[in-house]
Amino acid sequence: MNSLFPYKPRKYQEQIVETVIKCLQEKKNLVLEAPAGSGKTICVLSPCLSFAEENGLGIIYVTRTNSQQKQAIKELKKIAGKIDIRATGVQGKTNMCLLIDTIPSLKNGSNEEISRICANRKRKSIEAMRGKEEWNRCIFFENFLLNKDNLHFDRVISAEELVLYGSNHGICPYEVNKMLLRKSNVAVAPYIYIFDEFLREKFFIWFPFPPEKTILIVDEAHNLPSFCRELLSFSLSLKTVKAGQNEAKEYGVKEKSIFILLEKLEEILSSLHVEEDALLEEGIMEEKIEEEFSLREIEKIANNMILYGDVIADIKESKNMLPRSFLRTIGNFLLSWLSLDARWAKIVEREEDNIRVVAYCLDSSIASSILNSFYCSIHMSGTLQPIDEYKKSVGIEAVTAVFPSPFPKENRRIFYVDGITTKYYMADSMVEKIASYIENICNSIHRNMLVFFPSYSIMERFIDKINVERKLYVEEKNEAQSELMDKIEEFKLKGGIFFSVMGGKISEGMDFPSEELEVVVIVGIPYPPPSARQHALQIYYDKKYGNGWKYAFEAPAVRKTLQAIGRLIRKESDKGVAIILDERARRFQKYVDIKKMEGDIIMEVNKFLG
Repeated sequence: MNSLFPYKPRKYQEQIVETVIKCLQEKKNLVLEAPAGSGKTICVLSPCLSFAEENGLGIIYVTRTNSQQKQAIKELKKIAGKIDIRATGVQGKTNMCLLIDTIPSLKNGSNEEISRICANRKRKSIEAMRGKEEWNRCIFFENFLLNKDNLHFDRVISAEELVLYGSNHGICPYEVNKMLLRKSNVAVAPYIYIFDEFLREKFFIWFPFPPEKTILIVDEAHNLPSFCRELLSFSLSLKTVKAGQNEAKEYGVKEKSIFILLEKLEEILSSLHVEEDALLEEGIMEEKIEEEFSLREIEKIANNMILYGDVIADIKESKNMLPRSFLRTIGNFLLSWLSLDARWAKIVEREEDNIRVVAYCLDSSIASSILNSFYCSIHMSGTLQPIDEYKKSVGIEAVTAVFPSPFPKENRRIFYVDGITTKYYMADSMVEKIASYIENICNSIHRNMLVFFPSYSIMERFIDKINVERKLYVEEKNEAQSELMDKIEEFKLKGGIFFSVMGGKISEGMDFPSEELEVVVIVGIPYPPPSARQHALQIYYDKKYGNGWKYAFEAPAVRKTLQAIGRLIRKESDKGVAIILDERARRFQKYVDIKKMEGDIIMEVNKFLG
């Protein structure tokens, strides 16, 4: 067993470590699936750290969300005493900037806007420190410059710890973050720092190892394809076009062609009539715009919009406003839209009284192609099946390793109930039938229970129809992380029923050991709802691989279902039951040991749990 491994190894952990070592030695990518609770993080980190030290390599550990960094930092701190590592947690500027709390107008700023303000204020601070009178400086950056040579931190530190330190001492945590990153051989960062081209270039200015000398570890890798697609998608709404028209008038734009083009965009968007969404007829926008301008003229006008937008942003910033320009947004949209190819779908979507056109990226490998630049990459998750779909989606060749649960098989039961389904456009009679099942289970099985719905909208259809006699907690849409964590802690302590959604915060990454969770109820199969985006994705993968349904619908549904089931059981003595209220679950028998419920649900579950 690797000498850095800080625990007594459990079942399969030695095999996981050996698999990682072999891939590192052979410089091969690895796609690793091991269930929740199997200790993937430490099993991957410990051999990677040893190998990196011996071979002069760096390590980047990426997560989808900032909160998922905590487990990696925790394990790195346990190893730090055994090896010379310098590990730094990294977060975006908007999560670390102390100036945001002092200027209310900045709170709704985008990363780009906050970065612009930051760069300008840093420049003014430097000029002020040289004796020039300047306003709109950053005191936190100035304090960093004055104290940077006297700052000392632990060898492994999280971004949250840096923010706390910065708040207590009035020093910019983001600048400290960059300073420490330059001295680190391990970084723990959000996906976006590697898969966004602009941020990646910045990141490798600070991180002292180039990609070819870096081992990349992708945590919760099942999220990567959808993350990359969303990253490269962009849109333009009717409201933005109207805001651009108002902005051009307010700031005295003189160029008549800009107003004509904006009017044409308003006319086009206003003429698109859809109830929800639809694929946009190919070339329709371009043809209508070209009634007024040639392609070259459109590009020239778009570039001029961007130039005007930069001036407007400067004026706004000088007045302590967000440096936001709608003209610049529209100009950038037009240039990107005109360069699209078949790897993007053009879609029109309606949200209440607002219409927008969307360039939806269909091929996640455009963003993930950077994976092939690293020394090697390790992709790990509890739910990567179907793995062939994952590897093709992110565009890598890789060794595949799938490990079973280290816990006794007999301690977990997974059942599905026949005769019910949550297909979209459910009849009211089916809603009533499923609601009756949920109510009976919640009130007759007195164990801590999570009830997962496919979406917030479906949860809302049921919530008023179910009379739960025990304490009920609900994960709200757009709920603050701190509020949700308070609910979870109370649920663990006092018990009850927790309604949540598959793919939400609770279904991924939350641990509920022992009696904190014994029953999971899954209401339906979380197939993505029928939409223009999913239809386009299915068509694209049908053409590319011949099985679009698997890529667009089956794979995400399987992963979300298995993630929800994975909340059960964290140690050998734990017992747990998952009940899937949808007959379509039988399709997943090739991915998980699932059986049809033959007897009485309540009696079977209570008997099994004792």
